[in-house]
Parts: sequence; C-alpha cells; structure tokens
Amino acid sequence: MAVYEYTGVVEEVCPVQTFASGFTKRDVIIGNDVDSPSKYPNPVKFSFKKDNCSLVDSVRKGQRAKVRFVIDGRRWDGPKGTQYFVDLTALGIEVLNADGSSTEPVPAAAMPDFPEDAGDVDDMPF
Repeated sequence: MAVYEYTGVVEEVCPVQTFASGFTKRDVIIGNDVDSPSKYPNPVKFSFKKDNCSLVDSVRKGQRAKVRFVIDGRRWDGPKGTQYFVDLTALGIEVLNADGSSTEPVPAAAMPDFPEDAGDVDDMPF
C-alpha cells in the first residue's frame, strides 16, 4: 500500500468521534497550500484513527502542515445495495514553518512507516 503526503493549511481540527464499538476517529481539514492559492478552494479531509487521534491535539487552524496518509477503500453491501467508501487515513502530521521546515522534530511514532502487507483493517465502523 502506497503512502502519500499532502501539504496545505489547516482549515479545521474536528472533535474526536467515538462510535458504539469504541472505535475513535478525528478529522482534520487541510486546504490549499500557501504557495498555491486558488479562487477555487480544495479542502481535503484526513481521518486520524484510534491512537493517532492525539497526534493533532496541538495542531491549530491556520497552521501549515504536511500529512502522511494512505487511501482506504471499503465495500458495504447494505439494504440499499452495494456502496463504496473511500477514506484518507492519516498516519502522521507535521506542522511546518513558512519556509517548509518542521517546527519541531517529529517523533518516530508520529510519522510511522505503513507496512506493505497490512491488508484490510476489520475494525472500521462501516
């Protein structure tokens, strides 16, 4: 599974959501980067799941940040037929200075490597 990076400006840090199963997630919305302004905004939602929810505790609106993520897809056969879900699952976040350098060293746990053979995650809420 490929790991991607996206750099932009934090538009919103959403509260932690806890589901009946105990699963938790926290979404962060990242918009266009400061060096690529556009009259057509392009906000992108990244989901931090389980223990990774705490990685964004100190992230604030307006900060420039780089997110490492994977693309997750799910198929669900429900009462209205088959539906497909796509999610950008964040693995880590790094707050950046204006010049693109990191504001502080990122601990290894904050930017983990995603194993190639991770397969599907069965504890998704959908």
